Amino acid sequence: MKMTLIAAATAACLAMPWTGARATELRLSTLADASISLEDADNQLNPYDYGANPAYLLLDFEEPWIRFLFGIEEERGDLKRFYDPHLTNDLYAGFEGIKKLGDRHVARGSVTYERLRRRETAYNLEIDGYNDPFYLVDETIGDFTYYGPSIHVDYGLRLRDDLHIGAGFDYDIGTDLKQEYTRPEIVHNNFRGNLGLLWSPRDRWMFGLVARPIRTQNRTSFAKTDEGFDNIFYSWYGEGIVEVRASSSFSIREVLKGVDVGLQQYYMGERFRFALLADYTLEQLKLQYNATRRDPKGFWQDETWDVKARARWYVESMPLVLGVEGRLMKQDGWARRPEYDDILLFENPATLESVGAGLTYRIEPLRLLTSVEYVMNRWDIDAFDYGANDFRSAEIVQNIGRLALEYRVLNIYSVRGGFEVIDYPVDRWLQLPANMDRYRFTGGFGYATGRWEIDTQFLYSSYMHDDYDSNRTGLSGIVWFTRFVD
Repeated sequence: MKMTLIAAATAACLAMPWTGARATELRLSTLADASISLEDADNQLNPYDYGANPAYLLLDFEEPWIRFLFGIEEERGDLKRFYDPHLTNDLYAGFEGIKKLGDRHVARGSVTYERLRRRETAYNLEIDGYNDPFYLVDETIGDFTYYGPSIHVDYGLRLRDDLHIGAGFDYDIGTDLKQEYTRPEIVHNNFRGNLGLLWSPRDRWMFGLVARPIRTQNRTSFAKTDEGFDNIFYSWYGEGIVEVRASSSFSIREVLKGVDVGLQQYYMGERFRFALLADYTLEQLKLQYNATRRDPKGFWQDETWDVKARARWYVESMPLVLGVEGRLMKQDGWARRPEYDDILLFENPATLESVGAGLTYRIEPLRLLTSVEYVMNRWDIDAFDYGANDFRSAEIVQNIGRLALEYRVLNIYSVRGGFEVIDYPVDRWLQLPANMDRYRFTGGFGYATGRWEIDTQFLYSSYMHDDYDSNRTGLSGIVWFTRFVD
């Protein structure tokens, strides 16, 4: 009865948004995000965990549960891009649950509420100053405070034994306020649907299809100041063209629409499992001024082809799992000003070639699990700003290493730790300092008793550069309380 009431409450809150990344894979986050060969309830090589296909939700279901989660994250330092805040503080809380509604269908939902503060933000007047080549700025350094709820819902249905369908969505809405002049208010809402189909023509083989419509809108409003001054702000088109605007009240709307479609193939044998995903994404962003006429001022299009694969081999007669993965992604982004249709303003193609391997071994006498993995990414990025006559290119070889350890006692207690190093966090706009290194130390504790589980996560990160005195550090902590329901 309790789970039925929770499912009904979740369905009644469909207008509320969600931050799904915080509601899954907490154990992996305590183990340095090792995922190639490391098994986890949220990291199986199946269409739901590796492919986000809601049609597999019924097959992924084991038992009903409800969960409360709480987290806090903070990152600060001057080793950053120009428009990024000096300090970011994120506080959130929520709940999630899963319930089997019958023999043929199941539902899962999550609701959170977030308070995000971005302190000492230099000039930037946007929630994300680097999602396109258009920049909205003023002449002040100020603080932003963002409040908003979020929701995630997935539903899976079996039509027949070899055919499943599913649907779901992510939706979030919030308000961002700058405390200093020019004091804009940014109303943000984002919707992403998730439709899935799975067909299993033979035992252990599955073929999937997903389609995800996308719509994001940020509406920025300037009101007359208490002092009676006009709001003066600057619209940059790339880094070479700028328009100065002065107005007592003004409205700017940024709307992104797109679609993501993908084909999926899985082989799930007893000792060998394999997945191959191919996705195509097309997104178009329109920048419009004025609330009534909505004058078009900027257009950005981003097209992505993404193919990735992962395989795991469970070695017979040994507590050993071997994993490999590969990825090829090509992005092609370009921008123009609608007043000058024939003139290309900005071009931003990027290519990623990636290979990785991992090994997970369980030392049974010591009740110790260890996992190591290595990923090599090769990036080829161009950022051509024709308005500023600035042409940047970079070929980057990025190395990522992870080490994870987990110690269990009587299947009641578990202590986890991990270490990750990335020798160059990549920025598609080539605005981050080159040759920067990131180090992450993760840890966590788990306790299981009866029908309850408690899990915690702690993280410390550090960004460093040999040629800069500044750095950037981060701290975070997350707590889960999970109740398994009969």
